[in-house]
Amino acid sequence: MFKKPIPEPNPHGSHVFIEGYWVRKGSLEPKAPERYILTPSVRQNLRDIARIVSLSGGSQPALIQGETSVGKTSLIEYLAAATGNVTLRVNNHEHTDLQEYVGAYTADPETGKMVFHEGVLVEAMRKGYWIILDELNLAPSDVLEALNRVLDDNRELYIPETQEMVQAHPHFMLFATQNPPGHYGGRKLLSRAFRNRFVELHFDEIPPEELRTILEMRCDMPPSYSKKLVSVMTDLQTYRRGSAMFAGKQGFITLRDLFRWGERYRLANNPQGDKKFYDWDLHLAHEGYLLLAGRVRKEEERKVIAEAIKKHLKRNVDPEELFTLNSKTSTVTRHILEELVLTASPNGFQHLVWTKNMRRQAVLLAKAFQFDEPVLLVGETGIGKTTSCQLLAALRGQKLHTVNCHMHTEGADFLGGLRPVREHSNDSGGDTSKKLFEWVDGPLIKAMSDGDVFLADEISLADDSVLERLNSLLEPERKLLLAEKGGGSDGANAVVIVAHPKFHFVGTMNPGGDFGKKELSPALRNRFTEIWCEGCQDRGDLMRLIEENLRDGLSLANQEDATSGIGHIILEFVSWFSSTEIGKR
Repeated sequence: MFKKPIPEPNPHGSHVFIEGYWVRKGSLEPKAPERYILTPSVRQNLRDIARIVSLSGGSQPALIQGETSVGKTSLIEYLAAATGNVTLRVNNHEHTDLQEYVGAYTADPETGKMVFHEGVLVEAMRKGYWIILDELNLAPSDVLEALNRVLDDNRELYIPETQEMVQAHPHFMLFATQNPPGHYGGRKLLSRAFRNRFVELHFDEIPPEELRTILEMRCDMPPSYSKKLVSVMTDLQTYRRGSAMFAGKQGFITLRDLFRWGERYRLANNPQGDKKFYDWDLHLAHEGYLLLAGRVRKEEERKVIAEAIKKHLKRNVDPEELFTLNSKTSTVTRHILEELVLTASPNGFQHLVWTKNMRRQAVLLAKAFQFDEPVLLVGETGIGKTTSCQLLAALRGQKLHTVNCHMHTEGADFLGGLRPVREHSNDSGGDTSKKLFEWVDGPLIKAMSDGDVFLADEISLADDSVLERLNSLLEPERKLLLAEKGGGSDGANAVVIVAHPKFHFVGTMNPGGDFGKKELSPALRNRFTEIWCEGCQDRGDLMRLIEENLRDGLSLANQEDATSGIGHIILEFVSWFSSTEIGKR
């Protein structure tokens, strides 16, 4: 009796059968994403969510808790697509305003008059959409309290600005996701009274054997290679990074790193044309080293990664083959080095000296650009982080949009906002003279729309709450919900911006520990491909830097090595001064 399948509800065709449960069909045509991989543990999680949606009829909100990158949001989006439901997503942060949920008075883009534009929560409640409240335990308590009546059996929301009570559509469904409090920056412990309003689910980490299946199906990877990559990950998770002690087993590699490694294999161009005779083990070893060793801060940590790769992929990794252009240069980085070193420098970059560390930094950045990965450059000030971004943007003919972050940086500095109309001329015959305010896109939105490079300089100085807003942009879908902009007369209350294929996001920061400098939260940080940028230490490179910046014709005497001799004197003085008592301070 208990194994008997649940009969299809009436009317027939109004529901979709998902993992043993009938889920109500939405307004769209049901179409499950083809590239989403359903492993046994993912199926179990899907079954749990489908049970909640099916048996409650959408009236019971669900709270999903789990470590970052275990697939909380993506599973909800999969279920919505498979049942034809529209999903809206809100990325919460410490300064989330109730207006982002409910709405606010904004300027109508058509007339310029101030009108009330409803927020995403009201839109979802009216139209029967599914809404995902990401990082719920980052939101302020006053915002959470305002959700109480939505989470109750009443399922209604009061809008103070319009004195209106909104009743939820029968198809409306609310999901919330969060990371465990205490493990991630800024996450609060929700009150028991508030959590009681949800059905809670906990997503565990994905087991290694299922990770292999995901790599094989998502990245078109043979089982032999997927097994090696997962073995490298499990091996590295037994070590702890000295430069990131509190990162635990994710210090060397995270799930997102593993999937990036697999994506680099899937998107790789075979330089020799014939996959049959190409050494893919060496290719994977080099890509893995670039991805994982590129972010660690100590030489011994790079050796740990190289040893793990050698143990499982049976290939030695020589950094010289990756960052120096010669006959032995790896096919993985040769095309990048040729573009950087052999082609003429763009205007404004003729002074650039290709030191060893500068080559490494530029190669790692260009690699991330090649695979559309958001990049985080970490290093001391004055070592060329911003210059690398400017150079790569110039080489690709792209414009660089920059925001210099500080402790008072707001989301509007990235996204834009309402501005008074400066020109009230009526030359075109339109009604533009009545417009008082208009929306002006910020540098991030402009870069996303035009396919340019966006640089968030000193990103760690900005409040985590501002940066968490960008979470959805840093994921493979590269989308951003612009709730502040509102819509026009067509009734659209929020705008979803999808990044141009050529758009690249780069953040730079100094390492934590200096005054006012902090590290980013793990949940935000592992969405980036992190690159550790080292200062120049090689004496030969330092000599070239000094000689390049000397005035033409300036020299001490005829030098045997064809240099001015001034560089040698400066380096000798610095070496002596750093050994004195004053220099050691």
